[in-house]
Amino acid sequence: MKAVRLAMIGLGRFASAHARIWPQLRGVEVVGICDPNPAALESFRAVFPDARPYADWRDMIDRESPDAVDVLTPEHLHVEPVEYALRAGAHVFVEKPLASTPREAERLVRAAEASGRMLMTGHVLRFDVRYAAAKERIARGETGTVRSIYAKRNNGKKYFSIYNRISPVFILGIHDIDMMHWLMDDDVEEVTAVRSSSGHETEDLIWSMLKFRRGGIGILENNWLLPDAAPSFMDVRTEITGDAGSIVLRDPEGGMTVMGAAAAEWPSFLSGYEAHGKVGGPLAQELEHFIDCVRSGRPSDILRLVDAWKAVRVASAVRESAVSGRPVRLAPEEGNG
Repeated sequence: MKAVRLAMIGLGRFASAHARIWPQLRGVEVVGICDPNPAALESFRAVFPDARPYADWRDMIDRESPDAVDVLTPEHLHVEPVEYALRAGAHVFVEKPLASTPREAERLVRAAEASGRMLMTGHVLRFDVRYAAAKERIARGETGTVRSIYAKRNNGKKYFSIYNRISPVFILGIHDIDMMHWLMDDDVEEVTAVRSSSGHETEDLIWSMLKFRRGGIGILENNWLLPDAAPSFMDVRTEITGDAGSIVLRDPEGGMTVMGAAAAEWPSFLSGYEAHGKVGGPLAQELEHFIDCVRSGRPSDILRLVDAWKAVRVASAVRESAVSGRPVRLAPEEGNG
């Protein structure tokens, strides 16, 4: 089996999670790693000693001609490396959100179409077995028609200094915007949102209501307010309500409690866990799916690019509504991609 030659751009927090997974995927060879920060490059060279380090992603793509590129830069820096990699003939995996504005997201959709290469965005909830099971139960009619989905996704205060460059709806809420589209199999028609700030230019709390075209309602709660002493870095709850049944999911599940000398911890297994020397979980399954698609040349029916584009459009409308104090409608052609 021919190896898939992969290059990584951006060696920050998310890259650390990806770096635990790439070495265990059969037939994947990381040939290049790129970051302008020498300390980050040095750290990742310990993980990928055979990969060539680069400070410039253009130079890396030109020299290495990778089959696939993993783009892990901040969201406002996605467009140029993704476009360049696609034009160079590489398939691309980019972490969510696809882009930081609808215009940039549409630009990447067009770039992928023009290149004939696959572009997938990391909407990892689609690989969480709980959400996948919920979708199957909905499809079997066990909940009846889904009337509403409430999604709370709050993270620790300590992360706000990393992500205060953008509204939490783009980092936290984007997960559940995509999840609601997926589970309801419908598009958002109108959003209404409110926000609150602790004296920062960018809000650290935002609530939004999404009205779907067939009448479903989505409620999003996102903030960076969990205290450092919280037993988990995240507090997630999803309530799916249909006219014949309901489903509730929580993260962390409470299936494991770790009690140390200073504090108790409820670990989350969303980003991954290690058992018998191998990393498992939704992220590992997602990256393996990307490689399977690259190797087979088969576009993904799970991580569709149009869905990532829709999520950015809705997130942008949420922020617009929160800033203006007015509802924002999405035209049908915007919602349908």
